[in-house]
Amino acid sequence: MPETVVYLPGESFEPRGPLARYLPRLSSGVVGTWLENKVTRGQWVIDPFGASPELAVQAARAGYKVLVAANNPIARFLLEQAATPPSVDIMRSALAELGAAKRGDERLEPHIKDLYSTSCDHCSQMVHADAFLWEKDADAPYARIYNCPHCEHKGEFPATEEDIAKAKSYARGGLHQARALERVAPSDDPNRRHVEEALEAYLPRAVYALFTLINRLDGLLLPSEQRNALRALLLTACDRANVLWAHPSGRLRPKQLSAPPRFREHNIWLALEEAMHIWTSDAGAVPMTYWPDAPPDVGGISLYEGRLRDLAPALKDIDIAAVLTAYPRPNQAFWTLSALWAGWLWGREAVGPFAAVLKRRRYDWAWHTTALEATLSHLAPQLKENTPLLGLVSESEAGFDMAAMVSTSLAGFELDGVALRPEDGQTQLHWQRAEAQAEKSEAKHEDIIQQAGQEYLGQLGQASGYLPLQAAALQAMLAQGALPEVEEDEPGEVFSETRSALEFGLTFRSGFLRYSGSEHSLDVGSWWLRDAPEDVEEPLGDRVEKTLVQQLVAEPGSSFLRLDAAICSAFPGLQTPPQELVDAILQSYAREDESDTWPLREDDQPKARRADLDEINTLLKALGERLGYDVVEGEPMVWKSGKEIVFNFYVIASAVLGEIVYEASTVPEKSLIVFPGGRSGLVLHKLEHDARLKTEIDKGWRFLKFRHLRRMGENQSLTQDSFKEQLALDPLSEDETQIPLL
Repeated sequence: MPETVVYLPGESFEPRGPLARYLPRLSSGVVGTWLENKVTRGQWVIDPFGASPELAVQAARAGYKVLVAANNPIARFLLEQAATPPSVDIMRSALAELGAAKRGDERLEPHIKDLYSTSCDHCSQMVHADAFLWEKDADAPYARIYNCPHCEHKGEFPATEEDIAKAKSYARGGLHQARALERVAPSDDPNRRHVEEALEAYLPRAVYALFTLINRLDGLLLPSEQRNALRALLLTACDRANVLWAHPSGRLRPKQLSAPPRFREHNIWLALEEAMHIWTSDAGAVPMTYWPDAPPDVGGISLYEGRLRDLAPALKDIDIAAVLTAYPRPNQAFWTLSALWAGWLWGREAVGPFAAVLKRRRYDWAWHTTALEATLSHLAPQLKENTPLLGLVSESEAGFDMAAMVSTSLAGFELDGVALRPEDGQTQLHWQRAEAQAEKSEAKHEDIIQQAGQEYLGQLGQASGYLPLQAAALQAMLAQGALPEVEEDEPGEVFSETRSALEFGLTFRSGFLRYSGSEHSLDVGSWWLRDAPEDVEEPLGDRVEKTLVQQLVAEPGSSFLRLDAAICSAFPGLQTPPQELVDAILQSYAREDESDTWPLREDDQPKARRADLDEINTLLKALGERLGYDVVEGEPMVWKSGKEIVFNFYVIASAVLGEIVYEASTVPEKSLIVFPGGRSGLVLHKLEHDARLKTEIDKGWRFLKFRHLRRMGENQSLTQDSFKEQLALDPLSEDETQIPLL
């Protein structure tokens, strides 16, 4: 059976490095932490997909010999440059050489800059635009963005007639366009028409600029370091030159080679200058070799230039201790552009077998399952039994997660466990090389899915998004060897049948409620139990709050990363809480100081909060008696008018709501939760992220903050009627107003 594995949090998911918008989003620290727990330093680790240069470099820096199989020539170049990044000086000198090269009697730098010249609206001086703005399928730009160095006028302005005329003067089909085609596929190549289609992602002016630069690079006599530096800069320019840059900024991680409704045409010379800081690094070089040469035992990378299936027979010659990989996501834009860029920068021979990607325009998850399994099935037989594998899905969604889980299982790996944070787009799959196939269960797929889903939700104690629920069901199916059987074990068919089984297994009839769902997609909305048993766990959000506060008291002044790691350890596997929840709890109870640690606020020290509770209970009793109610002390405190209960007050110092609203025997419309105002943000977070809780609260529960109660206690003219009116004036947040229900 799968274990409960701990989610490994990292420091940042911010895209960094060249072409980051196409690459897996990895956080620093995850790779090193996992390897330290699984493998002795100096041993071999293999990445069968080579989708993330950052992953290999992190593993090498941690002291491991990393073998990377990379079929994409651009991915290989990114890895080479990440391992041995060029210096800023090399970049500057290389760009200076290119800029000083002549095109006729003119230097190349001013020639390229002048392609983007425009006149300032304010002072009429000529300036170089940062970008021109286009609408999809238009024949000219509608606006330009510039920062005038003469009068400091800057911003977005309508395109002038001169701007429009200049843009139209670069027609498709010229010499530079022909050169762009020939560098990838000659006229008799079957891929020629696919290259022509891909080239539609570039405006004619961009093609002219790029090939003026590339042609000049081919003619320069440069040291290899400078030539590689220029290729790196030009690779960034090749990406900046396409139409996949939405305006205003959006769709930052394009998957399809199609223009957004509005996009930017970037200034190519400016793109070259800005690219220098993207490629350089202060971290220093990592030893880099090419297979079959091995890197040093202290850590390094050996790059295999090709597909893993061609490398697989040689893997028996080395002792692979672990498999570490970021599952590649199907990306028609990046894969197609990679074929273009490789041909443009190195010639068509460099594209090689990777040219096959030019033929395909659409990728579905069934196809991707087959592709992933094809690679992993060549790897598994070369590994010793129980060899660990960490597979990272860095843009989690239902199809991607399922494709990764189904393909890896079919390839011969046994799932140890799943931990995920869907809001960060991260799923961590822990596997090992299977000793034998799992014994097949006789149970129906729908029954396994139903039981696994109900157990997961019962243990969670609150409504869940679809991704963890799917993971729970798939984890159970894999543990019981219960993937659907199809003819010839075609992985894509197994994926499709598994998805259908989930659709039938997660229904109202099977015992599930769905909040804000969609008939078109399972992963919209959230899920809960139709008939929840009495023994469901306390809501995860409440348990995390209690644990984190205990941690803050026990270890004052811990960093966010340390606190987050402790919480992930306390709530492992599918119980991993969202980082947003951890942050909301910290914002409610603690404050970040100058040393990036989080001490408890003075108001939230245990002694101070106990005093608050005593004060509020005393105030409630006195106020109730002053207003003429009979007050019954206890939990809750009750205000009665004769035999009629008018109000039930639940006084708390936290935002732990589950033990109140789910266990209360009081009428919701007459029940109030009295709490510190500093918990409002955390309460709102829980209501926004737990549809079960919100449904219960919406039955009539109300909230009363300590400070508002104190103000009412000071109001000597308060009456029973005005008290009820005043309750409506204390919303959870400033931008809402509670409607009085009494």
